[in-house]
Amino acid sequence: MKIFILFMITIMFVVMVCDPAPCIGDFNLPIHEKIQYAVASWYGHAFHGKQTASGQLFDMHGFTCAHRTYPFGTWLKITNTVNNKTTFCVVNDRGPFEVIRDLDLSFAAAKVLDMISLGICVVRIEHMGIDTTTIKAIKDIFHDRPFMKSLQQK
Repeated sequence: MKIFILFMITIMFVVMVCDPAPCIGDFNLPIHEKIQYAVASWYGHAFHGKQTASGQLFDMHGFTCAHRTYPFGTWLKITNTVNNKTTFCVVNDRGPFEVIRDLDLSFAAAKVLDMISLGICVVRIEHMGIDTTTIKAIKDIFHDRPFMKSLQQK
């Protein structure tokens, strides 16, 4: 009986490890070098110095942006489709929360793209990769929070 149970456990283990089905999944993460077109807006004064979804403080003079699905720390190349001006931003926030918009740019990024007066524009988004230093910084921010320390002590 013990041999039969060990045999069944071994078979289950082999099936779980070797079965490719659990590895197949659509995480809806953007693919490197994938080009998207989106409506972008910008945000600045009202949010300057406030905490972003990543835990970092928002700096309207930094080259950052908010996107619904790109992971924090993702570098994006943003090009205004009207004037072909380009800038690079790192995703550190979630949003925008308007249905028609797909990207919120910091004031500095919007200024480079020359979209301050209009407020919105159509942009081309190119995924450039993920900055691991940003991910480490976000991890450090959450690690330093008092509630995280209290959870670690338990």
